[in-house]
Amino acid sequence: MNQVPEPIEFDLSSGGGSRTQQRTNQPIVGAAAALSVSIPHAIGLGLLAFAPLAYLGTASALALWSAALPGALLALLARSKGAVYGPSTAVALLFGGMLALVVGAGAAVSISAAQALAITGVFAALGFVLQALIAWSGLARLARFIPVAVTQGFAAGVGLSLIVAQVKGLYYISGGQWGALLGWHVTIALAVVALSLVLQRLWPRFPTLLLAVILVALPWLLWAPGVELSMAAEEAVFLLPIVPDWWAAPWGLVLGQVGFQLASLALLMAVVNSLEVLVYHQQLESDHGPHSPPGFVLGREGWVGAACALLGLIPASTSLSRSRTALFYTGTPSRRAGQWHALGLIAVAVSGYLWLPWVPMAVLMGALLIAGVRMIPPSLWKRSAAREERSSRAQAWVVALVFVGTSGALALLAGLLVATLELLRASGAHAIRRVHLEGKLRSRHVRGPQDESWLAARMSTVAVFELQGIFSFGVAAQVVEQVRAHLNGHRCVILDASRVPSWDETGCLRLINLAHELHAQNVALLLCGVHGLAAQRMAGLHTYPDLDRALEWAEEQILANRPPALHAQPEQASALGELGAELTASQGAALQVRMRSLRFAPGEVIIRQGDLDRTLLWVKAGTVTLSSSEVPDQGVRLSVIGAGAVLGEMAFLNGMARTAFAHAGSDGAALNTLSWEQFQAWRQSDPEGALLFVTALARMGIRRLGATSRDLRAAME
Repeated sequence: MNQVPEPIEFDLSSGGGSRTQQRTNQPIVGAAAALSVSIPHAIGLGLLAFAPLAYLGTASALALWSAALPGALLALLARSKGAVYGPSTAVALLFGGMLALVVGAGAAVSISAAQALAITGVFAALGFVLQALIAWSGLARLARFIPVAVTQGFAAGVGLSLIVAQVKGLYYISGGQWGALLGWHVTIALAVVALSLVLQRLWPRFPTLLLAVILVALPWLLWAPGVELSMAAEEAVFLLPIVPDWWAAPWGLVLGQVGFQLASLALLMAVVNSLEVLVYHQQLESDHGPHSPPGFVLGREGWVGAACALLGLIPASTSLSRSRTALFYTGTPSRRAGQWHALGLIAVAVSGYLWLPWVPMAVLMGALLIAGVRMIPPSLWKRSAAREERSSRAQAWVVALVFVGTSGALALLAGLLVATLELLRASGAHAIRRVHLEGKLRSRHVRGPQDESWLAARMSTVAVFELQGIFSFGVAAQVVEQVRAHLNGHRCVILDASRVPSWDETGCLRLINLAHELHAQNVALLLCGVHGLAAQRMAGLHTYPDLDRALEWAEEQILANRPPALHAQPEQASALGELGAELTASQGAALQVRMRSLRFAPGEVIIRQGDLDRTLLWVKAGTVTLSSSEVPDQGVRLSVIGAGAVLGEMAFLNGMARTAFAHAGSDGAALNTLSWEQFQAWRQSDPEGALLFVTALARMGIRRLGATSRDLRAAME
């Protein structure tokens, strides 16, 4: 543990600690928007999942209760910010596949709906228990190695799957043939899409998708042409959920025939649902900052889902489509949106039997079409000349197309394969070149003895990591882990990326998330040496053009933590600084009489390279920057001379030409100067004092030369 006299506080008012949101947090609006997706989604998926029980009559009630109750339990118990809960497409279809196997195997003994739901629920619960075990075993941590291109492609795949399913569904509800009925269904669905887009432009913070559904459905109720459209549900009476009958279920018969298939589907359910939940929460963390650990999220959703499955309901989890729809309107992650959404679905489950038989299915399919379009990340549509952007988008579209054609698991494998091959082609040997934890690295800012003494005891609170090689998603994960492992009481972390030739989007997001994490621990993260597109992506962090300026910022922050009594007063500082430490008061006074005081405006040239001038200069207030160019920003910054320090000693001692340009700092500079002629006159009157002065000046020059040698050695290494 680094021991320092007192805690050091760094300025965290800007940088990676906060993100400006574009929208006001409106949870009710977000919940209403999510409901416009949940209602048709729940009906469609429920009807498919409970299709094997169609011989019982309506399955709409089962579908609505499965959408409402598990989601409400998760909203009450899991309570993740930004998450809206409901049955996902994959879980609902796998549940339906299990139910079909159970009903088929139990047909010989006339298995009842309650018995079929009991057996199916046990195996669905097994899948969600496996999901909880994935969380418990720590496998959820592997999600951090999923690149952003894969997560974006996964989201796009879900959206495209929604779109494809609605296109097929419109044809199916039209009797599987071309004709006027299909035309009506398509027209109604497209009317919902078009009206939603128009209303979105007019009222961007209003749930226009739900409004579009209502505005298209109401005219149909009031003025229905002579066309027999497919409705969202058949007419029915109010029904409660079916209570599973575990005791009378034919367990032996079903397990003997399809037990292995049911266990396989349970395992697939665990993997696919875990993947969808982790993908969403990773995107939520990247877009909005720190979030719940992935293992914790999977675990609690797994146990709640298992309990719901045992009750004969389709287990719910974080819904990728509905959560993104709600966030589109709220902008800020909120628990309230999920809770209002759950209340809305319960109201629909209770009252749906009254009004759903009067809502055309095509209206709900139109809502799902626009929801599918919104699922595709906007960045996948943009054109960019940057090669990194094109490569990332190509990977995302590969994942999306594989998702539509096969499954989410294969899409993940395809994306990881493409990303890994890209990584192997371009990655460097080691992510971190060197680590400096003891505070020995210092900036080129030359300060007075009092400031240097204060800094020497406290620079151990600053950790410097030198990065190298291509910074891709795998490298970024390793860097973040190593930074966490090395921190031991440090209050400032500097990442020197001057040797990083290339970044990918995921690497940038990993550092942004690290900045959020450290900010929560009151640790500052500084990034230096980043340029181009990567610098734009990480513009919200504390960024500096080079390590020297980053170290200078850290030093200024440490000096700002001094007690008020120890703050240097530049205008009242000793005119001779450390060069007068060994002189008597009379000797110092005699020398100061021969000095001149000068002031320079910010950026004004004080010394020109090549000048033959043997004047020694003390910085009384402000700073002086030494650089290789007459325009400071165009050259190399060689040093910064602070109050109480001296410059120009080499030309003063040996008469050589000036080796650099000197400019007044951003606040200007007040200097004391001593010409060679005035020094010679003083030397003749006080040779002993002059010898002490020259000895101190030589000692200071040797010390600075040693620091320069260390910097040169580090650069060569």
